[in-house]
Amino acid sequence: MRSGRHGAARPPVGVLIQQDRVDFALFALIIVVALVSMFFTGPGNLAFWLAFLPIIASVVLAFRRIEHLSRLELRDSEFL
Repeated sequence: MRSGRHGAARPPVGVLIQQDRVDFALFALIIVVALVSMFFTGPGNLAFWLAFLPIIASVVLAFRRIEHLSRLELRDSEFL
């Protein structure tokens, strides 16, 4: 059997995002700026391809932040 919590439900992602709105707003801003720069430069420019790096990094960091907030929420619920 797996070790860990039995029956512990993770909180919805929307609740986690509401807890840390500023971080997720910054991730969204980074993605929007990268997409705008991609739109205006075109695929023939190096800046177009370099804009993929902040998009990928923002998605990874947002996912890790959601996982971290979820673990904190579950840990806090254990103390209740």
